[in-house]
Amino acid sequence: MCLEHGGPGSDAVRQILRQQAGVDIGNTIIADGSGLSRHNLIAPATMMQVLQYIAQHDNELNFISMLPLAGYDGSLQYRAGLHQAGVDGKVSAKTGSLQGVYNLAGFITTASGQRMAFVQYLSGYAVEPADQRNRRIPLVRFESRLYKDIYQNN
Repeated sequence: MCLEHGGPGSDAVRQILRQQAGVDIGNTIIADGSGLSRHNLIAPATMMQVLQYIAQHDNELNFISMLPLAGYDGSLQYRAGLHQAGVDGKVSAKTGSLQGVYNLAGFITTASGQRMAFVQYLSGYAVEPADQRNRRIPLVRFESRLYKDIYQNN
């Protein structure tokens, strides 16, 4: 697809998702292309639609293989919840972390060999830096149980 030269990146993403993926991102706000802005907002259901499109067209997109792989690289290399769930090498996903926000969206290959898209948004989990290690324990436990269950039961 050819986009108008010089158009803002946010508009380009919106146009591609609408025209190529058939995903109407509605009230989604894409403030920057990096994903680092607190002003970026996308509903979990909309993110799931994007991931489902990626999964259906990954033979041509080759996108999933570019995502960090749990236990091996990038932001998932040492993600404790995934490691404790026993899904190293089974989850390809992108993290989104700001203070008090822990998001994860991507794909898991289950014990039955099925590839499933998932979206995990957790916000309002503010932790003082001095308490971070102890206060993250419930988050790690939650992720471990969630992804272990998804892996084993699908």
